[in-house]
This record gives sequence, C-alpha cells and structure tokens, in this order.
Amino acid sequence: MDSEQAERPPIDIAVGILVDARQRLLIAQRRPGTPGAGFWEFPGGKREGDEPMADCLARELGEEIGVRDCVARPLIRFSHSKGERPVRLHVSRIDDWQGDVAGLEGQQLAWVSREALRDYRLLPATDVILNAFDLPARYAITPAHSATDTDSWWRSFRTLLSSGSMMLRLRDQGLDDAAYERLAADVVEAAHAHGVRVLVDRSVDLCRAVGADGLHWPVARLIDKGRPDDLDPAGLVAVSAHTHSDLAMAARRGADFAVLSPVAATTTHPGAAPLGWDGWAAARADHALPVYALGGLGPDDMATAQRHNGQGVAAIRGFWPAG
Repeated sequence: MDSEQAERPPIDIAVGILVDARQRLLIAQRRPGTPGAGFWEFPGGKREGDEPMADCLARELGEEIGVRDCVARPLIRFSHSKGERPVRLHVSRIDDWQGDVAGLEGQQLAWVSREALRDYRLLPATDVILNAFDLPARYAITPAHSATDTDSWWRSFRTLLSSGSMMLRLRDQGLDDAAYERLAADVVEAAHAHGVRVLVDRSVDLCRAVGADGLHWPVARLIDKGRPDDLDPAGLVAVSAHTHSDLAMAARRGADFAVLSPVAATTTHPGAAPLGWDGWAAARADHALPVYALGGLGPDDMATAQRHNGQGVAAIRGFWPAG
C-alpha cells in the first residue's frame, strides 16, 4: 500500500462473531468479484454515513445472514491497512440472536470450531480479532512472593484460582532466575489444574522449562529483541506500555496484547502520573492489539474499561484476595 492510500481515512466496518451453543464460530467466504475474494471472514459490513455502529451491525447481519435481535457485546475496535485501503473494525461477540442463519447474498457460510479456524484462509488482521476473542477480561498479576509470608501468599493464590475466568502474570522482581523458575513451576502446575494460563517475566528458555503459556516483557525489551522466534507457536507475548507510541511499537513488533498504565495512582509506581480514563482512551486509540487497563483498578472498573475499548482490567491488589 502506498503512502497516499495509507493516509486516507479508514472505512468503519461492523463485524459480528456469532457463537452457537456448541461454541462454534460463523464465518463467511468472500464472493468472486469482491475485495479479498475467496478469503473467509466474520460477517459484517460498512457503515453508512453517520450511522451508529450498533445499527450498522444489526443492519448488515440482517441483510447478509438473516439474523435479528442480536445481543452483541463489544470485543475490540482497531484499525489496519492490510487491504486495499485502511479500515477500522468494530468487532462484537454475539451469543444470542433470532432467525435462521443463511447466506442471503450467495456467500458460503461455515460453522467452525475455534481450533479448526487454522484450516481456513482468513482475511488479514483476523489474528487480532482472535487474540481478543481468546483472552479473558481479567488479567491478574501476582504480588511479590519474595516480599510476602509464603503460606499467606499461597492461600491467596489458591483462592484467586477458584474465583473464575482469568489469565495470570507471575511477577516477582525480587527473585533471581533460579528461585523464580522454582516458583513458576509450582504456579504453572496449580494454575493449569484450574484452566488458567500463566505468563512469566523472564526468558523463553524459562518459559519452556516450566510449561508457561507465554512471556510478559517491558515494551522496550520487545522493541530491542523482537518477538522471539523460538517461542512455542501457541505462546503469547504481552508487554507493559505507558504511551500511545509504546502501543504502536508493540503492535508492530508482534505483541499479542498489552497492558496500558497507570489509569489511576498506584502504590507500586507512586511517581507515575495517572492517565485518567480520557488519557487512557487517547493512548489506547485504535492500535491493532487487545489492551488491558492497569493501575489502581479492580473488578468494579471492568465495564468502564471495556467502554473505553479495553480488553478488560489487569490488577495486582484489585484481584488478589486477602491472605
């Protein structure tokens, strides 16, 4: 794509991920003679004029696949320039609707399990949508094990694992690599027994040794090293970001998701100026990766984070149970 095309304003497109009772996702094949012909995509279409995006989604799904009264939950909004011109995708998940699904415009449809999507030729940037689809709303970060009574830490950790869907980052800068690896092995074993994925802060070798599900690095480390080639293909790479440019670089260097902080003042970083929700939303913008809100937040802030195009909330004290 040339610079003139990239500078054109993006086309706003509503996208719906329909999920049936068997947890299959509906995809549609682009018809001959349309951009991206032959590729598969989630249903949706272009906004008309100043049409509200919720109305656009309802209209497009009615026209394309014959469903109505969709109960849609916003999932992610992001921009990309991987097609013929820039687009901004407004993606929602839909688990409830009325009407029988049909290809009303002659397009082929398929209900596909999440795992089987790899067998289909999907439109560019669908990986960003699937990252958001796969991630939970809660990203729990552990307080330092080395600075806490061990028994109390483990009691709180086990309570946390029993509290519902989440992903976990094991954070303890006070431990050397050997001690961190021993702790990580025990944490991963306990978390996996509850179906909870764990990201670690250290090397790819340590991640592999303890069976963790990915890495969480400072954004500067990702910028310096790039996404590690020797990470398991299913492994996640997350970064800690603080600015609009951090997120831009994270997306460019292959991060699967990011945390952006601080929304509010925190005791762990008392000198950091809070962004506030307006500042957080401005920095988050429409970068092509899911972003968690972090900094002085907890469960009560989840809806606010998602209204500001957040994947959800990341927190230490906000999620960590009292020992």
